[in-house]
Amino acid sequence: MNEIIAVGDVKYTATNVRTGINSISFMLPELTVDEAEGAFKNVESLTVENENGETYGEYPNVSYEYLTKDADGNVSVSMYILTMDQIQIKELQVSQGEQDEVIAAMMFGGGV
Repeated sequence: MNEIIAVGDVKYTATNVRTGINSISFMLPELTVDEAEGAFKNVESLTVENENGETYGEYPNVSYEYLTKDADGNVSVSMYILTMDQIQIKELQVSQGEQDEVIAAMMFGGGV
């Protein structure tokens, strides 16, 4: 059965969609290794739809984990589902980076 992986407005036909405790993986029969890596390397959220376009899975906090290619040339992508602790750490890192930029601008010139 084909399913649809949606990343923003872009949709990809997928098969063998599987979820684990902290992961989601899927086969992308229409993509090459380079295309799949380019499409999913920086993805932070995705949804899964059935063939009728009905969403049945939402994954708002994922990160690219790895990609495989089997002997038949089938490309599969595995995404890691972030835990609440990892989401909070990520948010703190972004906030700290913003603070560091403001402090650097105040100390070394440049108006904020």
